[in-house]
Order: sequence, then structure tokens, then C-alpha cells
Amino acid sequence: MRYFAAFLAAVLAAALLAPFTAAQDASVEELIARARKRDAAAEYRLAMMAYEGRGVPRDPGQALRLAERAARRGHLDAQNMAGFFLQHGVGAAADPARAREWYESAAERGHARAQLNYGWMFQEGLGGPRDAVIALLWYRKAAAQGLAEGEFNAARLLERGAEGVPKDVEAAAAGYARAAAKGMPIASYHLARLLDEGRAGVRTDGTAFEYYLAAAKGGVREAQTELEKAASQYRFALQLAPSAALPWLRKAAAQDYVPAQLALAIALEEGRGTMRDPAEAFVWYLKAAAADDAEAHFRLGNLYDQGIGAPADSVKSRDHYARAVDLGHKGAKDHMTRMVGRGFAAPDFGNPFKGLR
Repeated sequence: MRYFAAFLAAVLAAALLAPFTAAQDASVEELIARARKRDAAAEYRLAMMAYEGRGVPRDPGQALRLAERAARRGHLDAQNMAGFFLQHGVGAAADPARAREWYESAAERGHARAQLNYGWMFQEGLGGPRDAVIALLWYRKAAAQGLAEGEFNAARLLERGAEGVPKDVEAAAAGYARAAAKGMPIASYHLARLLDEGRAGVRTDGTAFEYYLAAAKGGVREAQTELEKAASQYRFALQLAPSAALPWLRKAAAQDYVPAQLALAIALEEGRGTMRDPAEAFVWYLKAAAADDAEAHFRLGNLYDQGIGAPADSVKSRDHYARAVDLGHKGAKDHMTRMVGRGFAAPDFGNPFKGLR
């Protein structure tokens, strides 16, 4: 839930960032003069300045008083601001019931962020009854006005389900996709997660990897963590074109992830998405073979046999082929037979003291 809590904090802070009127270009003295004449826009602007301590000393109590003065004059942004202050105890003790009233007033008159916040009060039962159905209704109203957070909150509610709101993962994925298209990183993460788990059930503009990448670039720690996992790096690399896959294979291989070490070695040996480099391929095959990967042993046998990427060494070639056979590699058996036919005895791993007198 950490990602959701962090997101909510950002959303609630953004509730204060609604567009200002032309009053934002006025001086403090001009704003005060206008506020004395009961100019709601000036009162709202001064409330914001007092809250942030920008141009005037920071004074949360004064910020709340000014916000409520403007709110009572019908200023919608101020009503939303007053709701925020009262919900979070800015300038006075928290009063969820009063906060809910201000959110309701602005939401009923079409203020998108107030609709979002009003929905949250219903979802969490703050200042009044809990009602997921009504919460979803207000989230959808905010989303209909283009608010990505409305899409996201509705999607989260639909994914988890609640009393009166049955789970609908497909609808949730569609909501995440719409929010992600509006540039919301946390929505990209949740969409990536559903796609990665095979639960999205909808067509999207990108892959799970692409959405994880967008979320990670947007600072979503959970997405960054996912892309740091060797298994994920390898899994996503397999979905990419060879040249794009190579950096991700290297990341996973560097974490000693054996499948990635093998895939990277094969790419380097065969020139998939890069110039052929048998010498580096040999190094990665050795690492994978140290974990007893049958294909790595087989390919080391080939390199030693042909003297590619390492000096030719028939004994080492034979030993790697033999180990690959022991591990069940079918192709290695033919190579082992050929080498034995050339006069090389099969290695005896069972008796390490054989030949000692």
C-alpha cells in the first residue's frame, strides 16, 4: 500500500494547484486591498500564499480563514482548498465533516478535483458514512472531466472491489490505461503489473515492459524495483529485438542469473544484435557452466573443440561435452561419440584416483 499512500499524498497536494485567476500577477498590497473589498479571487490567492509562505510569512491559520472567506462567496477552488485544509488539519484541528461539506459544495458545481476528493471521503468514510458506490460515481465524474486521478482512483476501486462495487479487473486495466495515456506514472505501473500477470484482458498501446519503464522513469519506486530484478530483466529481454535486449541481458547476467548469462553468451557468439565476440561469449559460458548449465557445457565443448574464443583444447572439449551428456543434453552425445571415435577416452568422473600408483 506504500505506493498508493504516496500517490494519495501527491493528489491531495495537487488539489491546491488549481488554476489561479489574473490575481496571481497582482502585488500583495493589491491583493489585500481587493480582499478587503470581498474579492473572492484575491482571498483565494492570499490563502495560497499564506499556506506556502510565498511573498508573505507562512501562516496556516490565516490561510484557512482566507480560504473559507472565499469559499463562502462561492469560489470553487477556495471551497476545494478549504476542504483540503480541514481534512488534513491545516490551520486548525482536522474536521472531516466540515471538509466533506466544502468538497460537496464544489463537487456538486462541477469542480473536478473536489469531485475526486469528495469521492475519497466516501471511499474512506471520512466525515460521514463509507460508500464505495458513491465514491466510484464521483471518481467517474472527475475522470469525465479529464482528470487522470479520477481514472486511477476508480480503477483501484474496481481492481480491489468493495461493498457494492464488484471486482472488475478488465475495467480497472482500461482505467489505468486511460490514466497512463494522460502521463500518470503510477497508473503505468499498475497497468504494467496487470499485463505482466496476464490479468489485464484489454488491448493496450504498449507492453508490460514499456509501462514499467514509463513508471520507473516517472519515479515510481515499485516499477524501478521490478526492473532491477534479474528475472524480470531476463524475461523482458526475451520480448525485445536482439539489439534492445542485449543491455537487459547484461544487467541480469551481472547479477549471476544463469539463463541470462547463457542467453548473453549465445548472442555474443552468434552476433545476435551485436558484433560477434566469441571471447566474451566464452567468459559468460564459463559462468553459466559453473552453475552446471547443460547448454553452457555443450557450447564450451564446441569452442574448445574449434579453438574459437579460447585456445583449442581437446581434453577440455571432451570434458564439457561429457558433462553436458550427464546433464541430459542430447546434442552433446553425438559430439562425445565423435571425439571418442577419434581416440579420446570418455572421462571417468567416478574415480578421481584412477591412474595413480
